[in-house]
Amino acid sequence: MLTYEWYLPKMAKHLPGIYFPGNRWNPVEGILPSGMVMFNLYHFLKVNKHKETFVCIGLHEGDPTWKENYSLWPWGSCDKLVSSEIVFNPEEWIKLTRNIYNWTEEYGRFDLSSWEAVANEEMWQARMKTAFFIFNLAETANVPTNMKVQLYALAYDLYKEIIYLQKKHPVNWHKNYAIACERMLRFREIDVNPEVLLSETIKHFHLYVEKVQDDPQRADILEALRHLRRELQGLKKTKRV
Repeated sequence: MLTYEWYLPKMAKHLPGIYFPGNRWNPVEGILPSGMVMFNLYHFLKVNKHKETFVCIGLHEGDPTWKENYSLWPWGSCDKLVSSEIVFNPEEWIKLTRNIYNWTEEYGRFDLSSWEAVANEEMWQARMKTAFFIFNLAETANVPTNMKVQLYALAYDLYKEIIYLQKKHPVNWHKNYAIACERMLRFREIDVNPEVLLSETIKHFHLYVEKVQDDPQRADILEALRHLRRELQGLKKTKRV
């Protein structure tokens, strides 16, 4: 909305305490021949450090100016823009955001062609955002092994919690949870029974491929399932010896 000429003249007065460093948002700052001052997202955030800033339905891809100095942390169906100087504490963030999700509509209750179905899907997927964020951090962050293990374990616990609390949920949850279980198997430091992890991985990969036929990774998942079943059989034989 900030790209429209009329937006700030009409709306700024209704947003007390928020400073707009110009007349109109634009990725490239400058002054137009008309005298209109353009400002980017980084500049807006810089002059509003006294305010918490949240993003819903994503940020405009054409303005990456915020990325060097800010990160997006999951906040329910939205995200919070946080200074990159702040160190992410996963356990504290889980506690802080655990109870802000209060969507009550049943999954799949709306006609798939309706806007209600789109909104409902988005809200249900938001339930898994924190788990996905922490798992992705474990996958990509350059951190010591013990921290990586902690992140995987926290993501696993979150995935498991939401999977088993909901009788009906988005099918991709099965895939995400199965991957989280598989990652846990890679670390001896994890205090979870390997047989349980293998069984959960197999169960939820199976539930996923049973319901989804068009995933480009389906063949790889089926191959992984064959391997995992052999691993589980071998583990059970070892325990019987």
